[in-house]
Amino acid sequence: MPSLEIATNVPKDKVTPTLLLELSKVFSATVSKSEQYCCVRVVPDQLMTFGGSTEPCALAVLHCIGELGVEENKAHAAKIYEFMEKNLGIPSDRMYLTFVDLPTSLVGYQGTTFHEILGR
Repeated sequence: MPSLEIATNVPKDKVTPTLLLELSKVFSATVSKSEQYCCVRVVPDQLMTFGGSTEPCALAVLHCIGELGVEENKAHAAKIYEFMEKNLGIPSDRMYLTFVDLPTSLVGYQGTTFHEILGR
């Protein structure tokens, strides 16, 4: 159920379907979850400032059941920040990434929750 949502002031024409698919693969690999269950959403063209400037910037939230922690988050951040700078021109000092570890009972899927699906 991992999800990654990124709001950015980068223009929509730079957020191509190919870019989304590449980001999905990077995200899936870093959280060690099947891409089948990963959701990536990039919301471009946002009216945003960061540090008093309207240069490219972003706010991101990574939700996951497990696979998060002090060391894991450093690895996730390294991969996501590298992708964002290389592909969307957003420097690592112009993006915040928040990590949210969700309990299985708070995530629904296929008419139930992951608590029931995973048995925990």
